[in-house]
Amino acid sequence: MVLGKPKTGECRTERCSSSRRRFLKIGGVAAASCLSGCTSVLGGNNLDTLSIAYKPIFPFLQFLVMDERGYLSDVGPDVESTNFANQGLNIVSAYSDGDVDVAFIGITPAIRMKHKEVPGKVTAANQTGGFAVLTSDEFASLFEEHGADAFQAFREEHDRKFRFSTFPKGSVAYVLLRQWLDAELGVGTEHVETENMAGLGPVKRSLLSGNADGTLIMEPIPTILAAKDAPFRRIAHTGEFMEGPPGGIMFMHDRLWDENPGVAKDVLRAHIRATELINEQPAEAAQAVSTVFGDSLSTKLAERAIRSEVSNYITDPRTISAGTERCIERMHSLGQIADPVSNEAIFEPSLYEDATE
Repeated sequence: MVLGKPKTGECRTERCSSSRRRFLKIGGVAAASCLSGCTSVLGGNNLDTLSIAYKPIFPFLQFLVMDERGYLSDVGPDVESTNFANQGLNIVSAYSDGDVDVAFIGITPAIRMKHKEVPGKVTAANQTGGFAVLTSDEFASLFEEHGADAFQAFREEHDRKFRFSTFPKGSVAYVLLRQWLDAELGVGTEHVETENMAGLGPVKRSLLSGNADGTLIMEPIPTILAAKDAPFRRIAHTGEFMEGPPGGIMFMHDRLWDENPGVAKDVLRAHIRATELINEQPAEAAQAVSTVFGDSLSTKLAERAIRSEVSNYITDPRTISAGTERCIERMHSLGQIADPVSNEAIFEPSLYEDATE
């Protein structure tokens, strides 16, 4: 496979649509929408279609707002947005095949792609934080009393290790969980075991069924569980144990800003506009997000999740540089990457700087 090879003009029918704004349902979550951009051509723009890949989750909140509010309608080329919900790491595969110009992904897939020298950079961050450690009420009380020693106390009382359910080993959630357990608490795996699961639904079901004692998970799940008075409490969030904790990011192909700098800058401006709406008018942003999620997330709960102390929505990629370095170190120690990757290889802040001049 040639990583990052130029994309063809072919539209894969199972992944895209020619309609301006169509919402499908995939697994109970609003799915793909494809926007036709205006026909005016920006200076230097020779791009017919801008391909964007995403999943409808809170770490990619800016895209959900950009899409629902039509912020990308004036970038020049037609915008072809594809929802990869419940399809694992297919965004990374599609991007590496050269089929995607802009990918909304987690920082850890971006680190792995740069480790493999896939062309592209993080041109915008979506948030700092966004993840909380949830545990059973019983363990939360133990943690309040014993701190890190609560895991040993739990094992002695229950004659088994504490069980976390979280996302796959390559995910942001898993790396952040291990950073908390290994570096912050010094617990490691002696009294803790981790079950890796694919997606929010399986993790949530594992918690509610009693199969798991805790998780590290993103909004809006902590807010939803709290609203249902589920027997779980937040005992930590990533902003408490990491400077600039990364989560979702916007990863842009080199060819976009090399060949179409005007389009690239307009995408950044749309991202900034979405961040401003989220922070300054969270009720408006919540309406956009609730429209995407449908009946699974009310506007009221969406706004509560947006206002949560767990998340801070941003665009400046430099904000997460320190936290990204910690993730790189943890991924290296876990054997997920053979060699560390420099922040210079991962980030391209100049587009943000140009867009905010």
